Amino acid sequence: MCGRYYLSIDLGNLSFVENLNDFKFDENFNIAPQSTVPAIIDNKLVECTWGYYPQWLKDQSNSKPLFNTRFESLLEKKTFISAFKNSRCLIPITGWYEWKIIDEAKQPFFFKHKDMQNMFAAGLYWKRSDGTTEFTIITTAAPIEINEVHNRSPLILDDVSMGIWLSDDNSEDIHANISHDFGDNIEHYQVTRSVNNPKNNNESLIEEFKEVPF
Repeated sequence: MCGRYYLSIDLGNLSFVENLNDFKFDENFNIAPQSTVPAIIDNKLVECTWGYYPQWLKDQSNSKPLFNTRFESLLEKKTFISAFKNSRCLIPITGWYEWKIIDEAKQPFFFKHKDMQNMFAAGLYWKRSDGTTEFTIITTAAPIEINEVHNRSPLILDDVSMGIWLSDDNSEDIHANISHDFGDNIEHYQVTRSVNNPKNNNESLIEEFKEVPF
């Protein structure tokens, strides 16, 4: 899954975005669901809300928006079929966090590109009647290189898969041809548990955490 991530649009790899120079976004080290963040729709950065909140879900008690969508469900669940056919987007991500139980406590790990450049996760978006746009991040089985922390991961697209994801191909072909082989480009390490609180937001959250020897 992907429940928190980090984004700096100043780290490059976004030259294809048409409105990059005009789009203002403050570096955010601890993006949580329901935050307002950019997605790339039709080659433009668009302010969106992270998490899709359909009416049927709002009608349920104690419900939360759908901030992750399993790749395996895209052709199966009615909630996602239409968006998968017509409303695919890219979610720029500089890094993301996953948690692992260590000594009965949730220990966060930070995942990033080995060259510390922006990555692009597959996403779906929905335009609402009030003019806002919501999105969800597509997740897949974590590649073997990074699955020791968590068995799910954002679906990170390479250049070829980005072209396929945004193409006019039919949804069945897109689903069949997307590569899930991105683990070699990702590194991860432990970070401070301060990231567990979404109110904490500073550069120390992505620094490698090492136990102080006694």
